[in-house]
Amino acid sequence: MQEAVRDSRDGGAAGPSAPETLTDWLRGQFSDVIDPVARRLGGLGVSPNAISALGFLLQLGVGLLFWSGRFQIGGLILFFGAPLDALDGAVARANGKDGRFGAFLDSTLDRLSDAVLILGLTAYHIRADAYLDVGLLLTALVAAFMVSYTRARAEALGAVCKVGLLTRLERILLIALLAALGLTTVLAWALAVLSVVTVIQRVVHVHTTCADAE
Repeated sequence: MQEAVRDSRDGGAAGPSAPETLTDWLRGQFSDVIDPVARRLGGLGVSPNAISALGFLLQLGVGLLFWSGRFQIGGLILFFGAPLDALDGAVARANGKDGRFGAFLDSTLDRLSDAVLILGLTAYHIRADAYLDVGLLLTALVAAFMVSYTRARAEALGAVCKVGLLTRLERILLIALLAALGLTTVLAWALAVLSVVTVIQRVVHVHTTCADAE
């Protein structure tokens, strides 16, 4: 789960209107499961920042599995560990400690998680001399950071910018699914193309928003 203030820690920002992203929709669908768990963890004194750090360490481990060629097990771990991306924000809200540093740390660790996952895949393909896949994955890495940056910059200008095909949750699920299926070349193409398309969608969205406001 974007970005300057991550979706999992800006709960309620979407308001009562229709969900803007898959992240928003899933949060609404599974809130009856996540919120009680979050309240329980908060009651036990579990820090949301510790959950964020645990999520990063898990994805670091997945990145190492990708590097070693263990795509299936890495994809499965990534898929079943994905709820941690929502749990830290829910615990923060349950504790009443949904502070700025927590959002900053969460977003920073998300960017590092994106990097270790994609670089793990890249390192494997370098060893396999699959240089087209390497180029695609490096393109995807840059574009993934640009997806985050465009939202951060837009929000600094006062514009809401959650649009796009491949926000962070979609990216994690895509990597998890295609890695678990062993479709690493398809994954490289999908990550690169969809990430670039998402950046373009956000640039167009912000241009339209700013033009409408003038």
